[in-house]
Amino acid sequence: MKTESVFGFLAGAALGALAGILFAPAAGDETRRKIKEAAAEGYDEAREGAEALGHMAHVRYRYARRELNALRHSLMEQGEELKEEARKTLLEKLEKLEQSLSREDEEPIDEQPQEA
Repeated sequence: MKTESVFGFLAGAALGALAGILFAPAAGDETRRKIKEAAAEGYDEAREGAEALGHMAHVRYRYARRELNALRHSLMEQGEELKEEARKTLLEKLEKLEQSLSREDEEPIDEQPQEA
């Protein structure tokens, strides 16, 4: 149930009870007693509604917190995987460069420049 619906229901119930008491034919003492009882009932209903909303908010908070932690964990794992892939790629390129340099070292270097 949406928050607006709960508060709308509670407000409507309180107003309906108050209107019923005020328009019912009764003595002053009787009317005041009914108003006091209606106010107590309205307070109890509002308190129960607030407790229910508080509980619902707490449950949603815990769910969102759990989802956020799962997402953080997933992103950390993906980051580690990407870091490992980058490290492997860098090592492969370094190895190719070392192989290329070692091949150049094996080729004889002509110490004497050739004259044209």
